[in-house]
Amino acid sequence: MQLTCNSNLINKIKNSDIFETLRHSKNYFSADVATKALGFISIPIFTRLFTQEDYGIIAVFTSYIGIITIVFSLNLHGAVGRYCLEKKDDLDEFIGTSLFSVGLILCLTIPIFIVFNKKIITLMKLPNALFIYIIFYCLFEIIFSVYGQILINKRMSKEYALINILKGYISFGVVVLFVYLLKENRYLGRIWGGFLINFFFSIYFILRILKFSRFVFRIEHLKYILNYAIPLIPYSLSGIILAQFDRIMINDIVGTSSAGLYSLGYNIGMLLLLVNSATLSALGPDFVKFLDKKEYSRVDSLLEKVFYIGLIAALGLILFAKEIGIILVDEKFHEGLKVVPIVVIGYVFYEMYYMYGMYPGYQKKTVFASIVVIFSGILNIILNAIFIPKYGYIAAAYTTLISYFVMFVMAWIVSKYVLKQRITPLWIIWKPTLIMFSFIACAYLLGNLDLNIILFIVIKIILLALFSFIVFHKEIRVILHLNK
Repeated sequence: MQLTCNSNLINKIKNSDIFETLRHSKNYFSADVATKALGFISIPIFTRLFTQEDYGIIAVFTSYIGIITIVFSLNLHGAVGRYCLEKKDDLDEFIGTSLFSVGLILCLTIPIFIVFNKKIITLMKLPNALFIYIIFYCLFEIIFSVYGQILINKRMSKEYALINILKGYISFGVVVLFVYLLKENRYLGRIWGGFLINFFFSIYFILRILKFSRFVFRIEHLKYILNYAIPLIPYSLSGIILAQFDRIMINDIVGTSSAGLYSLGYNIGMLLLLVNSATLSALGPDFVKFLDKKEYSRVDSLLEKVFYIGLIAALGLILFAKEIGIILVDEKFHEGLKVVPIVVIGYVFYEMYYMYGMYPGYQKKTVFASIVVIFSGILNIILNAIFIPKYGYIAAAYTTLISYFVMFVMAWIVSKYVLKQRITPLWIIWKPTLIMFSFIACAYLLGNLDLNIILFIVIKIILLALFSFIVFHKEIRVILHLNK
């Protein structure tokens, strides 16, 4: 009897909609865990080897890569992932057309950047020698983006995970060696080591991409690329502005040291993406499949459970941010830990935005996504310009949180009232979110009681376990019932 119940339980889980998503999510998650583990390992190493200025330079350098990549390529490479979902037989020809188009654009844009490099370097406020490395890093980013889109949409999650792990760990080892050997300007070790490994991996990626490609240029494919990618340029730029431009503005207004402190705290808060990126990466194909069949209840159930997983991770990171930071971070960077909870809550709002932003994407109404993110990006710049000079880098965390919340609200309005789509009810995500906020408030109140450290940690573990049970109580009851 027990064997039958266990068999029923296993079959029920395997037949659930979330199982297929989680089956691939575990591969993305394993890659994220492995690469984000490098983030844990690198924080104590780099905060001891780098000065605050070194850390700030690397953060600003990375921010510019995302912005310039889009400008270089006009975002044309971004259409590959969407065309994969069309399930057509000419994907190889589409990839070939995409590569040809991106190559042509790069031949036009890169010389322009080189001609105006002195003016660009002055605006960046980075060491002059870094400009040429930014160009190469942008090329590496484009190559990996194309290959990554192919792997994700072909459900080749194991290969995607393996490549990310190998690339991350080899790069980390080389970077640490380069940084350690340098006695000054150690930020160059991070850039040189990353360049070397990205160069060799990019050669491999190109060879693999060629196996999925057929170089037949088709006008209809070019029209698809332009119609999808061009409207997304403002969207993509604004998204990077929201995620990265605050570092640039802090560097410009307050200084490189403040940019380093902010980046350290922000990077710890971004560990939430370890969970979110894994589940959301695997969500797309099932989301499209269920909407095509008008199986809305399955869409709601899938989004609900994915969101619950993200909330549990968010609450855990907020509750234990201080402990994580004290263990990992060198004392000279401890000041930056105060931005972690703010960043985590901001990414909760970003996950809400992502879920409702998938609906316009499904209808290929990318112009609305652009409007939402452009407005939020402009709002973020304005708020940063007003509040960073007054309150320092902490203001950038709050302005990013506000901007992500505005993005979520606008995406919900567009999907429900502008496009008049049937969308997942708002209460599905807000009910557990409000519960999470109450748990956070409870933890902060208890934190002011001057409790014993060990006791307080135990209480926080209990709070996290209780919240997990509350949001997944139905699933837990089903499992317990089947095991009887």
